[in-house]
Amino acid sequence: MPTTPAPLRAALEPITIGTMNLSHRLFVPTHGGGAGSLSGDDARFEALVDYWLSRVDDGFQWIGGPPCHVRHIQIPGFEATGIGAMGKQDGNFRHPAFHDRMSTFVERVHAKGAYLGIQLLQQGGMPSAPSSTFSGFLDHRGVHVMSHDEVRWVINEYIESAVIAAETGLDCLELHANHDDIIEWFLSPLTNTRTDEYGGSYENRRRFLREITNGVRARVKRPITFGLRLTLDQDMDGGYELDECVRLIQSFEADGTVDYVNLDMGGNWGAISYLQHGIYPEAAWAQMCGEAKASTNLPVLYAGRVVHAETAERVIASGQADMVGMVRALIADNQWLRKARDGRADEVRPCIALNDCIHRYTLEGLSFGCGVNPQAGRESLPSVRVADKRKKLLVVGGGPAGMELAANAAERGHDVQLWEAKAELGGRFAVAAELRANAPYRDWIDWSAARLPRLGVDTYLGRRAEVRAVLDGGFDVVAFATGARGRRPGIPGEYLPHVTGADAVVLGTARPLGRRVLVIAVDDGPAPLTVSDHIAHLGHEVVLAFETPGPSPLVGKYSAGAMFESLDEAGVEILQMAVATEIRQTEVEFAHAYSRRRFTVDGIDSVVLVAGGIGNDALYRAVSSHHPDTHLLGDAFAPRRMTFATKQAFELAQLI
Repeated sequence: MPTTPAPLRAALEPITIGTMNLSHRLFVPTHGGGAGSLSGDDARFEALVDYWLSRVDDGFQWIGGPPCHVRHIQIPGFEATGIGAMGKQDGNFRHPAFHDRMSTFVERVHAKGAYLGIQLLQQGGMPSAPSSTFSGFLDHRGVHVMSHDEVRWVINEYIESAVIAAETGLDCLELHANHDDIIEWFLSPLTNTRTDEYGGSYENRRRFLREITNGVRARVKRPITFGLRLTLDQDMDGGYELDECVRLIQSFEADGTVDYVNLDMGGNWGAISYLQHGIYPEAAWAQMCGEAKASTNLPVLYAGRVVHAETAERVIASGQADMVGMVRALIADNQWLRKARDGRADEVRPCIALNDCIHRYTLEGLSFGCGVNPQAGRESLPSVRVADKRKKLLVVGGGPAGMELAANAAERGHDVQLWEAKAELGGRFAVAAELRANAPYRDWIDWSAARLPRLGVDTYLGRRAEVRAVLDGGFDVVAFATGARGRRPGIPGEYLPHVTGADAVVLGTARPLGRRVLVIAVDDGPAPLTVSDHIAHLGHEVVLAFETPGPSPLVGKYSAGAMFESLDEAGVEILQMAVATEIRQTEVEFAHAYSRRRFTVDGIDSVVLVAGGIGNDALYRAVSSHHPDTHLLGDAFAPRRMTFATKQAFELAQLI
């Protein structure tokens, strides 16, 4: 297959960062998630190393490695929770297995000619804090305000942890000074109102971090690269903005203690998450990074939703950063760099900012996974094998589950046909892609549609499967990925002419909406938010009603903030714990979900129902009793987030 010119030029120029001589300007920032654990059993440690080595095998020379937690202040009986629990007992650095495990990790990275870093962090307010001020609006757990002696103890613990890390042969140490880290809490005027030498003035707020950096440079005797991870702008009332970020960079440059600064935008709680939602354009804050870069001679690194090679190239070529880091893009495709260098960037499986990679764990307690790449986190498992026997497979349905199954089965060597009733692929995911907040979804649909012919899948659009045609097709295996049909919640009045489903609104097949639209949500996912956002930005006045105590409980904090910001800017009114009991011509009656108190929302011109879906399994049920090898998957089995569909497709393909 002919290739197109590689989109990377400036990004492939060499650069030196501290002690590391790099042949290109792309790196993998430190991040959690992925497979395995540094301190888990041997299998989990191997999974962690293999996850990171896959980035080296792709051509990345500098990998940031896993975040490691500095030991917390402790008292007997206190139970740390959340990220704070990672620093309880001895933290990572004083764990008895740390030295041997990290040394082994370093050796394996060096054997491949790459550099390995590590990041030191301690989460602010978990429970330690410089002051009693909260950093955001979503977590009000009480903090422990540190005494002067405790501040000195934590500073020393950072320094000792850096010494321990350096003894393993690591190439780079990075201090995490953003994303609600204790260091950021000391830097920020919002969370540091101390009256001793560690608070108040700029230099006093900087003192905590400055004493750590000075101590690390004094105690780590061998040459090593040392950097800071900072936020460009806290984006918080009372926090610091770009001018103070620039001042911090210049101050540490003057101190001569750090070799680079690694900059991003966003935090844990605000509208702008550091795992940025797809409603924002790629590299949305790279220009701000460029302003910071213009103020310093230190190498400046940028990270923040860089998906395509053209974006990374633009950021570097325009002088907005010296290097660009990517995480989610590589989770989506661990051959990202190889394909871009070979002029096959169009074959890169695109990250579409679902954030399933983190919300699966934080919201549902599930293992690591990626919505668009079901093989993410499987780096330690055997490669996909060619099937022992070539089979003829029919996949009915061209949504995420169907396309992923067809492609994976074809990769195993099977003869695959895919029948899709509509004129285009994507299923209801293609409908969701029409919403203004979901524009990146189209990238994945287009990529999947182009992938199928490359793998030899015979795709038939506009072909509606019928029982006789399926049974007479001579297929060894039939899989139904027929998606879900829109669900009606059973509210009296839901079939009145001014009531419609969300899909019809998005596709433009519903009757025109009136001025004031009530969206009734009986769906825990993102659809109520994205549909309401879409309608509001078309110029309608929108009221969005949830039955749940909070809106869209299956949308995690790393995505929700961006949507709530957009909804508020569009004037959307949100009701919670509001159960619709009857829809009338110009009003809807509600009951409070718990007290059952009745109230009415009037002046309504149109009602839109966002009530999830019901598995469309009728054809499967009709065929399965007559065919010996049939399967049901994706939303046709049970509607869930995208990772469920693509993972089911991958696992089924391995069994065929």
